[in-house]
Amino acid sequence: MVKNQQLVATKAVDEVDDVTNVNDPYNIAKQGGKHSGFYNEYAKKPDSQIRKGIESINKQISEHQKKIEAPQKFIPDFDNLDPRQQKALPDKWQSDINRQSEQKTILEGLLKERGL
Repeated sequence: MVKNQQLVATKAVDEVDDVTNVNDPYNIAKQGGKHSGFYNEYAKKPDSQIRKGIESINKQISEHQKKIEAPQKFIPDFDNLDPRQQKALPDKWQSDINRQSEQKTILEGLLKERGL
């Protein structure tokens, strides 16, 4: 009986977190925080453009992941770059992925809010 109550309580918390997670990039942007300009711009757009934005971000993330995995394929003479540059480029690409993931979460949140 106790395990069942714990499961129900955990499920309820998960559902609340899903809707009201204040640390979610979507909620932060919606409240005027980080990426609020991005949120405001896309909030005005039709669903089709939001979906297109998600597609585009997915492609960008994939491209950046490929660059991190094999930078030599994308940067001529990567192996001859200064070691600081060899470290900085993948770090930048990872930073881009993090930003793009947050933006994707915002777009998904907009569609979810619209019931899609």
